[in-house]
Amino acid sequence: MTRHGFASGLAILGIALFCWTLTLGGEPPKPRWEPAYKIKPHETGRLTAADVVGPDGIVYPDWRYAGVPGGIPTVPEKARIEQFGVAADDGRDDSEAIAAGARAVAGAGGGALVLSAGTYDLDRPVILRDDGVVIRGQGAEKTKIVFRYGPPPSGVAFFTPGDGETVGPDTPIEVHARPDDLERIAIESGGKTIAERIKSQHWGGTFSLRIFGESILGRLKPGEHRLSAVAQFSGGRRAEAVITVRLDPAVRLAAGERRLPSAGLAALMFAGQGRGGPEWRLAEDGRRGQREIVLTSAPDLKAGDAVRLDAPATPRWNELVQNACKWGSYRAGHFRVEAVRGSRVELNQPLRIDFPAVDRSTLRRIDPIRRAGVEDLAIEQTEKLWTCGVLFQEAWECWARGVHVTKAGRHPVYTRAAKWCEIRDCRFDDAWYQGGGGTAYVGWEHSYDCLMDNVTTLRMRHAPCVQWSSSGNVIRNGTFHGSDAQWHAGWTNENLFELCTVDAEGSWGTYGHGGWASPPEDAAHGPEGPRNVVYNCDLRGTKTGLWLGGMNENWLILYNRIRSGSGPGIYARNYSFDHVIRGNTIAVPKSNQPAVVLVTPDCTGVEILENRIYGGGGRLVGGEGRPLVDDGNALFPHGDDAPRPNPAVRSIFEWQRQQPRR
Repeated sequence: MTRHGFASGLAILGIALFCWTLTLGGEPPKPRWEPAYKIKPHETGRLTAADVVGPDGIVYPDWRYAGVPGGIPTVPEKARIEQFGVAADDGRDDSEAIAAGARAVAGAGGGALVLSAGTYDLDRPVILRDDGVVIRGQGAEKTKIVFRYGPPPSGVAFFTPGDGETVGPDTPIEVHARPDDLERIAIESGGKTIAERIKSQHWGGTFSLRIFGESILGRLKPGEHRLSAVAQFSGGRRAEAVITVRLDPAVRLAAGERRLPSAGLAALMFAGQGRGGPEWRLAEDGRRGQREIVLTSAPDLKAGDAVRLDAPATPRWNELVQNACKWGSYRAGHFRVEAVRGSRVELNQPLRIDFPAVDRSTLRRIDPIRRAGVEDLAIEQTEKLWTCGVLFQEAWECWARGVHVTKAGRHPVYTRAAKWCEIRDCRFDDAWYQGGGGTAYVGWEHSYDCLMDNVTTLRMRHAPCVQWSSSGNVIRNGTFHGSDAQWHAGWTNENLFELCTVDAEGSWGTYGHGGWASPPEDAAHGPEGPRNVVYNCDLRGTKTGLWLGGMNENWLILYNRIRSGSGPGIYARNYSFDHVIRGNTIAVPKSNQPAVVLVTPDCTGVEILENRIYGGGGRLVGGEGRPLVDDGNALFPHGDDAPRPNPAVRSIFEWQRQQPRR
């Protein structure tokens, strides 16, 4: 994804004048929907099971679900890598031995596959699809995995299947190509294109195309066929590779075996299954704070099942939130089924947002990989390829602990479609790709109630980062050098960044703001959702300290030190409303920039309380918006060494964990 110039002076002026013209002489615009999140403790009729009244009288989201339930377990050793013919430091490919060891551990009921001190080499990604498997080293300074998999020397090749193999409906068919100057990658047969990817806005370091046998079986008869992998490059250069496979619709996955997810690869990839099977429509709205949803028919579900609840981005919703990004997942969540009573399904926790029936909201069973992880080792990627260090995809209760990743292709440790996962005590340094299509991120995507604690990053692009419907996640105690904090795309909501230090002065694709929340008119990202929280952090931007693009309801910006460069401390626009900005130190070196800018008059209901402002030309607020409350704020001369606040409760996350659930 390219660097964006959303904060240009001309655009800001145009938006402000347009909104002011609409409201000239009248009241500021009302929010585009009924506000639901700024609740006072005495409003007991509005409080829901999704709300927690804090010790400061602020109503917060509930983060007591975050992380592996009960904490990361101590998993007993079940096998050692030497049992599978591996010796450290011999320079040979160890990928199949690690995969075989993981399968053996799973077959024995789960446990740790232990790697001794030394270096292990992977010439192919290791894909793990079994629950309860942990890959454990002797410490990041002692055990190292060198990921050597690179682009095909010939320009294109089949990653899977092999020549002569049988392909069934669930068999992955995957092609890899050299990413440099790649413009098209395709799978063809008999002169017909079966599938293709063509260079687009989010191309980045694209190098792969994955389909499944069902895509071919629908077009070719069973039996033997030649498949061609085709790569086309700029300048007209073309590469091709051919294999022969046997198509057989009767070849199915073994009982309990998970189909590979539709995308993604890593040195170590933990893969569950998220799609397939029936969907059930909601008969009634799923309302924020409810645990029970009502479907149009009785579902084939039972207590303990993992499910995904999803509200598509319909034209109605896109118009409501002015969303210009017409792809991606915005309103979703993973839940455990507690009980089924006819068409009523009880979930394990309250909904954080509404799931309207009018938007064709659905419930679907998923089959995530569970209780798997990586511990106490280092990973270094030596080839420039758009792969990750560790990837958890369709994963629940999984973790990376004590892992150091150097020079990942895309993301060092990452989750997609995850719940209750943890990344703890890790260090991530640099990436081969630092721009275009989603690269060098540290955080969560399509992920829910996950926890990141004590992570240090260097030369990343967006860190910490949440995107694509991610909610209820906590990122804390992190130090992020040369990157920006990001609510990056897709209506993320109720995530907590606390006790994090973020310095956006870097040359690795950061946007230059200490924190940045994508705006609704951005066709690559879309708007961000309600009640994200920044608590007791230290944010420093070369532009603004914190930039909110619009449609943001009731963000809680509390007890932080926020330092800007060329812009204001906090910038909000376009129906960014009902925020609570309280107890912060805001340092603004430019005398023509105020501490807080409410650019448009639709930024209503904002409370600015008890902040200490250093610099900013002695101005607290600028823009066409006006705060609802301005009380207890103090102005001082600018000083970049302005002290951090010292809130009565250092960690709202730890405080909540000490409180019983209602």
